[in-house]
Amino acid sequence: MSEFVCIKNQEQILKRLNELSVAKKGLICLYGKSGSGKSVILERFARQKNTLKITEIFKDKEQLKDFLSALKLEKSMLLFDEVGLYGEDLFELLRLYSDEALIILSSHKKLKIFTKEHFKSRILVEFELKNLEKKELFDYVKEKHGIELDQKELQFVFKICKHNLRNVDKLLKSFKELQAFLDKKRFYILRLSALENHLLG
Repeated sequence: MSEFVCIKNQEQILKRLNELSVAKKGLICLYGKSGSGKSVILERFARQKNTLKITEIFKDKEQLKDFLSALKLEKSMLLFDEVGLYGEDLFELLRLYSDEALIILSSHKKLKIFTKEHFKSRILVEFELKNLEKKELFDYVKEKHGIELDQKELQFVFKICKHNLRNVDKLLKSFKELQAFLDKKRFYILRLSALENHLLG
């Protein structure tokens, strides 16, 4: 099973992040629905650049300030995952910090604060992850899980997972576990796996 699977959209964003990393300061924003692959992109990029991927939700400006000062600018690039819960005061601190380092922020959607003029002037680029196409889903499942879905199975997974790779991974993990114990048709096991993961209403 592959840890990181090439999805065209993700590969394009990673390539651009590598190109932009020479900037050394500014903000880069990454948007996408839950399970679209934002965290995977940040993880891969953090490994490539030997830098921090920060998943902590800071409760206030002081906690973030303490965290940043503890780094003492040792890292010229910081990746913040799931910043949608941050308050405006935290974003203001990150905006100021972006004068000294490259800051990458990921969120489920474009946040209102990113549209403010003083913020827009620091943003180098914004990326939005697109939904997977069926062919990409087929390739993802084959490469990551070693399963070649037929058309009926692919349509089922595509419909119930709603472009959420996290759901696809949970579904197929259950599928493989159940398939090892049940002597049933694959589609039956796939539906059972969907029920087990609360993907069927």
